[in-house]
Amino acid sequence: MSYDDVRIGAFLDDVASERVAPAGGTVVAVAGAMGAALCEMACIHTTNAGEASDATVRQGDGAAERSFEVIRDDLARQRRELLALAAQDATLVDELFGGDGEPTDRLAKRASGIPLATAESSLAVLEDAAAVVERGRSGVAADARAGAYLADAAVQASLSTVRVNAAALSDHSFAETMTDRADAVSSSAAEVRSEILSDDCSGR
Repeated sequence: MSYDDVRIGAFLDDVASERVAPAGGTVVAVAGAMGAALCEMACIHTTNAGEASDATVRQGDGAAERSFEVIRDDLARQRRELLALAAQDATLVDELFGGDGEPTDRLAKRASGIPLATAESSLAVLEDAAAVVERGRSGVAADARAGAYLADAAVQASLSTVRVNAAALSDHSFAETMTDRADAVSSSAAEVRSEILSDDCSGR
């Protein structure tokens, strides 16, 4: 299964149907990919207008200076990753709910692992989006901010799924690892969200 060439209308028809998939996890991953695409567009217009400068993107407790071309490439990579995760989630949901019997332990763990990967990838988009909002061309700042909000929504929705599914796991050690990683993503996203809201309030 792949969502690389699926038309938006057809995708939404599939979501709004009696089928078990695509469901929430797939939709959320696609939303994160859309956020990445918007920020890619903002990078392109900024570069083409000759307004690009080195942008600082936070990476953990440190920081790295990266050009808009590099940021754009990173966003494109995350967009592809999120579309792949969307397909993985749809396949997982089909396996979980489309068959008979109880889900296996492997499938139950993937029900936490895939949304966690979606949250982590969407966080990377959100971090890049913050730099684009701050340093990008003013004419596309609203587009970059819209992309950031889509990525942030994907982070939050995915983390909610991680926590719900992890709580149902019989492997408590694995569940704790998933929850700890989810908490780390949530904390990082909150910091970036605060930066973007600050720029928003300043009228950037």
